[in-house]
Amino acid sequence: MYFCAGRFGLSLALANPSASAIWPPAGLALAALLLWGYRLWPGIFLGALLVNLATPGNPATDLGIALGNTMEALLGAWLVNRFAHGAKAFDRARDIFKFVLLAAMVSTVLSASVGVTSVCLGREARWEQYGAIWSTWWVGDMMGDLIVAPLLLTWLRRPWPRLRPAQVQEAAGVTARANVGERVYLPGKNSSCQ
Repeated sequence: MYFCAGRFGLSLALANPSASAIWPPAGLALAALLLWGYRLWPGIFLGALLVNLATPGNPATDLGIALGNTMEALLGAWLVNRFAHGAKAFDRARDIFKFVLLAAMVSTVLSASVGVTSVCLGREARWEQYGAIWSTWWVGDMMGDLIVAPLLLTWLRRPWPRLRPAQVQEAAGVTARANVGERVYLPGKNSSCQ
């Protein structure tokens, strides 16, 4: 999953092939650690390494980027667990603010700094470009944390509804009718509109 999200993120790269304007894996990794614990860090590291190895470049640089991505996720999860009630951060307004500050703004500095330094040391970018690449990287990781992590945390923490057999049958009937092109009657709607 991380690999697929990473390939999508790299398709949005701007300032450098490794710096994306939005990095969905950052939010995915943060949510996974908050929901299922720090023991998932090897999967994050492996996913980040594979995403970067799939791009042209230096394997040592890819290793540095993967290390930065993993450290960011671990730091972000630790900060949110410590100061913003972990996976329950979106239950209270003050914890939402802490999540934004600590996970999205502070922990992402780590990945941007390690990643861009790795790219420059690996001669995949010039040091004069450091600031532009760093800010794109930081914003991309921040957007991943602000868009993907809250969505996953609120969606996956909700209990799945228990449907009665009659509800399943009704949903199947409506879907079947809609698929064969029949009009579906919705009470209170004008019957002449589709």
